[in-house]
Order: sequence, then structure tokens, then C-alpha cells
Amino acid sequence: MSLIIVLTWAGTACAVIPTGNKPIAVADARKGNPLGDPYARVIAMPPNEDWRPEQVVTGFRAAMASPDDPDREIARQYLTDAFAKQWNPKGDVTVYEHGEYEKFSSEQGDKARVTLKGDITAYIGQDGRYKPSGGPLNMPFSLVKGPSGWRISGGPEGLVLSESDVDHGYRPVDLYFLDSEWKGLVIDQVRVPIDPTANSAKTAVERLLQGPSSLLKGAVKTAFEPDTKLIDVTTEDNRVIIDLNKRVASDLIGPMAAQLAGTLSTLTKGGWGFKVEVNGESYYSDSALQIEAQEQSAFDHWMTPRDIAPFYLSDGGLRLLTSEKIGQPVPGRAGEKDETRTYPAISDEKPARVAALSKDGKSISVASVSAGGEWQEWATGESLTPPSWDRYDTLWTVNRPNDHTSVVIRHDRYNRQQYRVAAPELDTVYVKSLKIARDGVHVAVVVNDGAEEQVKIGTVVGQGSATRIDNLQSVVQGKAIKDIAWNDGKSLYVLTKKSELLEASVAAEAKPLPSDPRIESITALDGSLLAGAVDNGKRQVLYRTSAKWEELVKDEAGKPDFIENGPTSPVYPLG
Repeated sequence: MSLIIVLTWAGTACAVIPTGNKPIAVADARKGNPLGDPYARVIAMPPNEDWRPEQVVTGFRAAMASPDDPDREIARQYLTDAFAKQWNPKGDVTVYEHGEYEKFSSEQGDKARVTLKGDITAYIGQDGRYKPSGGPLNMPFSLVKGPSGWRISGGPEGLVLSESDVDHGYRPVDLYFLDSEWKGLVIDQVRVPIDPTANSAKTAVERLLQGPSSLLKGAVKTAFEPDTKLIDVTTEDNRVIIDLNKRVASDLIGPMAAQLAGTLSTLTKGGWGFKVEVNGESYYSDSALQIEAQEQSAFDHWMTPRDIAPFYLSDGGLRLLTSEKIGQPVPGRAGEKDETRTYPAISDEKPARVAALSKDGKSISVASVSAGGEWQEWATGESLTPPSWDRYDTLWTVNRPNDHTSVVIRHDRYNRQQYRVAAPELDTVYVKSLKIARDGVHVAVVVNDGAEEQVKIGTVVGQGSATRIDNLQSVVQGKAIKDIAWNDGKSLYVLTKKSELLEASVAAEAKPLPSDPRIESITALDGSLLAGAVDNGKRQVLYRTSAKWEELVKDEAGKPDFIENGPTSPVYPLG
């Protein structure tokens, strides 16, 4: 009635107009051009003076969902003059599903009330931050009847969109920023409104130049100056040309290249490289600035880790899994049989260091994985969480002096100094586990506030004694948690005590994965998920295939069986 969906390409005038008002599935129509990105246009229709109140609200909902009307001028035609002045379509967006009108909407004379009910699934901030949420949607619309028919006099402060509306009108974009030491990349997951006048690459770079979302603000850096503007994004000779209005500092050209290549990587899967220009001219006075298609991986090896073997414990000694799926004891004391330590964590150093928690939970010791490596006690406390390394070779743990107090502490590798990390949201809860992501910025914690257990993801802000944990957001609630493991800088695996396995993120609702009731612990790296498992008292490390879980570690006879005192506690570096 009030909605037409049209398939078109951003930045072009061509379109295919189908019948009906359902979303259309289309094949990839880029044909080798990463800027030719199809999207479903949503063309809103103005109100009709003969429409009933529910029809007017339906038309307004459709008009709110139209990216082809970015200022929502048609949507404002559904509002009274007074409400149109205060309505703000540029504010936060409420996302819902299962929307339907209340069975009995009221209409008396020249006034009416229509209530939209459903389930809230998320909020999208003005900065594009997508926050999964929950709870009922109970959205009332007040209407008055005038010379031009019914108009909405009261309703939501901003946009209210269905999940389908968001799929049509927003693109998920991974923005790449820099860590506090300018050495690594950090991904910021945002939703960007579709701009019909611009290609998707231009939209993504423009959003990158605006800086990080509220989740990462203060925790990351960018190579671009605050007043850097994008002039255009075009293509030529199998390269994407990015035209900026100014250069970056000479020592930040490499970081800038990594940010751009990472942010545009999903649009250039065919291997297109990049060229950066300034005001339409070559970046350098005598040559062009060329960027390879996977520059982000060359800049930060954790973007696409390769050939990284897992470790595990056997008889209390640390083993490294070989390509033949056989475990070899690591050099130094860490490889020797030792039943007094558990929960190993591996650093990113060369040679690596292993940190392990004592069986009584009161101390953490560290040993170099090298010949002559000796155990050294690094941390003590009343009750410590298992250790976690960050990419800067700093050791993290949490001391719990009682069931309602947690103190986050980190130990600097170079001067062995201990710092208390400010974490106001964790001070009065019981932290069961803390894991730093491989990007050094995202952090995941399992907390018990006395009412329920939750998994939260936040950010590490600052350095040294000024370090703090901020922006904690719940991603799993109401489940008893057994273990957590970072897959990458975007997703976290969660193992519940009921052996459920979930994939959680700050930008999407947690989703279930195939699990196995024998699993006790998990570790992950770039999609490779391993688990320590127990079957009738016997142990083994499992790995997940596309169809099932299978035994991984072979014994001396070449069999991957569950055995007494067998492989346990698998762990990847920084896992």
C-alpha cells in the first residue's frame, strides 16, 4: 500500500522494479567492480487523506525505513507540524521484530491511538554502534484528524525499524583502527545507513574518517587527522582509488594503509589493491601511494594468523602439538610433569612464556618456553582467576578477596611491576574469568552479581597505571558459564555448564553452535575451535569439523583415543 522495494546499485540510476513488497534475493552483481554494490531501495509513499489511523501508522513505518529519503521528508508528512519539529530521525534507532498492532486500537472523534507491539532486539546509536537488546516493544502512536486526514501527533523520538528494515537500509561495516601502541589493528563493528548517492566503499571510508564508535572511543587511535575528508572513491585498472583532502604524518602512512585495506577488505575479495590520492593528485610528488589488497594482514599478523600450533597439558606438563597431531614436551620446566599448576596461558613472545595458576588458586607462575626456563611466581592473592596474556606481553588476572569483590590486576613483563586496573563495574561483583582479546583492546569477563551469571565484553583504555576497563556490555545472560575463548577481535566463544556452546559478539545476538557433552574447556583461533573433553574419566582434545567433534591428539601408537591422564586444557597463544 505505501511501500515499493526496488533493486538498484548505489551511485547509479539503473534499477530493476519487481512486483510486490517482499525483499528480493539477488546474485552478486558487481561483475568484477567492488563499487557496484546492489541494494534494495525502499521507496515510501506520502499519506492518503482517506486512510484510517492504523493505515497512517503503517505508512509512517514504511517511510521511516526508506534509505532513498535520508532526511525522512516523506515520513514527516505523516506527522503534525508540532510533532514533526521535535521528531529526530538522526537519533538512536530502536530495532524490533514480530511487530503487530494492539488488538483494540482506540478512535474517538478526531483523536485516535494505535499501539505497536513486538520484541525489541537491538538499538543502533548515532555512531552506528549496534547493541543487541531485549524486552517488549510497546510503542503508542497518538493521532489527530485534520483537513488532510489523520496525522501522528505523538510517537517515538527517532526511527523504529524492523529487523528486515535494518537489513535493507543499513550495511554492517568493520572499521579498522589502531591500538594504543600503533602496532596492531582493532575492529569496530558498526551499521552504516545506505547512501543512495554513494557507493559502499565511499560510505565505509567516510565512516572510518569519523572515528570509532562509543564502544572503542578512547581505546583506539587513527592515522587520520580529525579534519581529514574524503573527496571520492573510484576505480581504475583493478585498483580502488581513494581521494583525500590531506595527507597523514609520514610515519603513519603504513598504519593508514592498513586501516583502509582492512575497512575495504570485504568489498575487494577479488584481490583489488588500492591507491591513495590527495586532491586528485598523486600522494607523493614523484610517485603514487599503492596499497596491497591484504595490507592489514601484513601490518598485523593476528588479522590472518597462519601455522600457529596449539598447546595442551598432559600429566601436568605442557605439550606443543606437531603437524602429525602428536604432542611434544616444550623445553624448560614448563614441559616437565607437574601436578601443581593448571589453566595455562601462552604469550606472543619468542620464545613464548607460559603462565599457569596454582591448584589452590592463590598464585600464578610464569616460565619461558625455552631451554633452562624456570618457573617464577608473578602474582599472589586470596583467589585468582586463570591468567590471560595480552599482545604486549602483559599478564592479567583478577583477585577475589570475597564473593562480592574483584580487583583486576596486570603485571608488566619488563619491570614486573603490578598495576591495579580501574574497573568500577567489576568492583562489587564476583569475576569468574577474564580474557583479553588478541587485539589487546577488547576484554571479556564472566561475572556473578549475586543474582545471575553474565558474560560481558568491554574495552581496555589507557596504559600503565592509568589502565581501566570500560564500556562493558552483556552478551550472554542467565546461564552458568564454564569457559570463554576469543576467536578473533570480533567474536567470543562461550561454553555453559550445560555444555551449550555459543558464539557471542557486541554486534549480534549470541547464536548456538554444535557442542558435545564431554567438553570441559575451549580455546580458539581464527575459526579453529578446540576443546578439552572428559569421557568416563579419560581425557582428550577435540576439534570441531563442519559436522561433528573429533579426537585430535594421537598417542604413541598413532591413535587419537581418550586415555587416563590424557591431553587436557588446550590453548592457543593469547587464547
